[in-house]
Amino acid sequence: MINELFQTDRVRVSELVPHVKNPRKIKAEQKRKLWERLQKYGMIGIPIRDADGTLLSGHQRCELLVQNGLGDYELDVRTATRKLTEEELREVMIIENSHAGEFDLEMLKAEFDRYVDLGDFGFDFSELDKQLAEATQETAQEPELPIVAVMSEKYTSFVIVCPNEIDANHIAEKLGIERGKCYKSSKVGMMHVVDSQKVIERWK
Repeated sequence: MINELFQTDRVRVSELVPHVKNPRKIKAEQKRKLWERLQKYGMIGIPIRDADGTLLSGHQRCELLVQNGLGDYELDVRTATRKLTEEELREVMIIENSHAGEFDLEMLKAEFDRYVDLGDFGFDFSELDKQLAEATQETAQEPELPIVAVMSEKYTSFVIVCPNEIDANHIAEKLGIERGKCYKSSKVGMMHVVDSQKVIERWK
């Protein structure tokens, strides 16, 4: 069962009392960008206050509204239905000023970076870029040994490189070859092997 300890009220910003021990702080540049977002989208998240009007979350946004002459601006606020204990009060402040889970940085970079300047929100992709570069380099490395079924000085091998699956299927059909696996390293995948006599017969 969910404990409905908060209700939604409509109040003026000037009625909200900042908590003197608010654990969040903001730099001047971050504050400027926050004001720009407030002007663009308004109050997306609802501030939270104790029963006596003391703010538990939304300090920076409410302070900006007052500083810009919007103290009479009315907004939705989640209000405690009773006075919180000191333990409850501090726990709610931590919960509302932090977030469970973590961002998927690859998803952010792939799907959000082109639309939003993620640097404005404190995201640093330098480590992710380094990891992706290393992964790409490993994938691009060529195997030290040719991919053949038998490694011996008695045999000569010819390697046909197929850059895509369509070419690979076409070559396999023309040569009448079957699939074979040769794991010379963890970076080597599936390949096809055919005996020279079989190729000569196909070309007659």
